[in-house]
Amino acid sequence: MSTNNRLFFSHGDKGGVGKSMLSALLVDHLLQIDREVAVIEGDKGADIAERFAGLIKVEAENLNRSGASNEAVIGFIDKLSKLSDDGVQDVVINLPSGAGDTLEELAPAIVESAEMIGFVPFVFYSLGHQPVGTANALRSLKSGLLDLVNSENRCMVYPAFQGTPDKFDWVTSGNRDKFDIPEIVIPAISPNDLAVKVLGFPGRFSDLVRKDSPLTYGERAIFQHKWLRPALKSVSIFDSKGE
Repeated sequence: MSTNNRLFFSHGDKGGVGKSMLSALLVDHLLQIDREVAVIEGDKGADIAERFAGLIKVEAENLNRSGASNEAVIGFIDKLSKLSDDGVQDVVINLPSGAGDTLEELAPAIVESAEMIGFVPFVFYSLGHQPVGTANALRSLKSGLLDLVNSENRCMVYPAFQGTPDKFDWVTSGNRDKFDIPEIVIPAISPNDLAVKVLGFPGRFSDLVRKDSPLTYGERAIFQHKWLRPALKSVSIFDSKGE
């Protein structure tokens, strides 16, 4: 593992592509490998802050502020600096669905400031399966966050609940081959009754395989082998980076 501080952006298309789930999985993974982790919650409608309350440091900064993007970024950078002073190694940024304008426009200031504070930036970009999802990704690649981070420190994320990668416009439009960006798949939780239990559980997903789990033994087996293990492996893509 690198000894550098790392800043992980859970970025992506508009709402409904699993950014909050990816953030939760990433925090779970980083805790498993004994990193000092914190979250900056940029989505006031997400459950990340509640999920990890009392387990890790959690800061909140509304990054979906139309007409007040400068104020949003100032608050974000100041919180990141404080977390660095507190000895945090890895920070996960859970971005709201409406933060695209703020984030892409002010990405240069965000990335430069993060690097000055001592964080290496990484981006997980969760794709939407429709053409608008491709358009938003291309915008970020042209002049936004995806353009500014090191090419080895970014990856495209396919949320499997929206379909297999070959069904995404990013693939069928030819952009996957054009950009050749590392990619991961976050599996879907099935059946639906199990998904409801898992998503409604507070705390780390990995706690659901403990002896005191609210899941039945059968549910626990499917959850662990069909979802948790492959999902945690997917978000570990950057484990050797940031040196």
